Amino acid sequence: MERSIASNGRKMEFYQLQSFVVIAQTQNLTRAAESLNLSQSALSSQLKALEEDLGVLLFKRGARGMRLTLQGEQMLEEATRVLGSVRQLREQAHALHQGAGEEVTLGLNASPAFLRIAAIARRLTMLHGEICPVFQTSQSANTAKMLRQGQIDIGFHYGRMNEGDIVHQVLAQVRVCVVIPARMADEIDSMNWADVAGLPWIWVGNDCPFYAMLMERLERHQTPPNRVITTVDEQIVRELVADGQGVAMMREDEAMPLVRRGRVKIWEPGWLTLPVGIAWLSKNAGQARIRSAVSAVQEVWTTVSEEGSGMEACPYWQ
Repeated sequence: MERSIASNGRKMEFYQLQSFVVIAQTQNLTRAAESLNLSQSALSSQLKALEEDLGVLLFKRGARGMRLTLQGEQMLEEATRVLGSVRQLREQAHALHQGAGEEVTLGLNASPAFLRIAAIARRLTMLHGEICPVFQTSQSANTAKMLRQGQIDIGFHYGRMNEGDIVHQVLAQVRVCVVIPARMADEIDSMNWADVAGLPWIWVGNDCPFYAMLMERLERHQTPPNRVITTVDEQIVRELVADGQGVAMMREDEAMPLVRRGRVKIWEPGWLTLPVGIAWLSKNAGQARIRSAVSAVQEVWTTVSEEGSGMEACPYWQ
């Protein structure tokens, strides 16, 4: 970093500006010298050199101490601004050195465990320490809007996204199913769509891709669902289903633990498959932080798919 700036062909040192500001604050040359750990003569020399460089008298010296001249008052404001800019630059450089660099915000449409957030954050920290990940809850239906409004940089979402200004990358195919509380499932093998639709449903609204696909099936069978509870959170759905309060759509990875505990049964005709992926604005695709975050997500999900997770890996990767 340059330690000085030009003035009338000479070089003005930043420490001279610091001394000037401290003298103005203390209004006393002796106290200012003590504060700066300088001798009074050294501080006087700095002030004289600064006044010569600027070509103006900064202080009036009198029995009551050092008083700023009109020109000095004007120069104090500018000197304070310059020193503040230098301090901010140093703080930013220190933050970058410590790894607290650019932020990238990821919108989460499902549980952090399902989305492998811990592994993604660990990989970003390991390979791209200059990037600070920020995680924010989101919903698939709002992903495009949040991207355009700058609320998130990358958004997880279910289904496909056909938007001209948005890049969409499928990560895997997710299996979802209709789960029925055990106390309601005595005749599950003989149930048809009308029977299942007539049971009490825990609904997540048509904006949820799971339920949008389910509604298409129900409409084909002309069997509207019996909605008794509505929510927007998958954890609430899981809790209510486990308590036996209603039927719901759940991801296979969430449903199977409840099946093993005997809380629910899966209605076999109700299986559906849809993609889970990430999206980001096309105009931001060239940014290093976006490329690095996308790469980290892809690598983590590739590893998960190879190890086996109950999901089908997407057959193509960029």
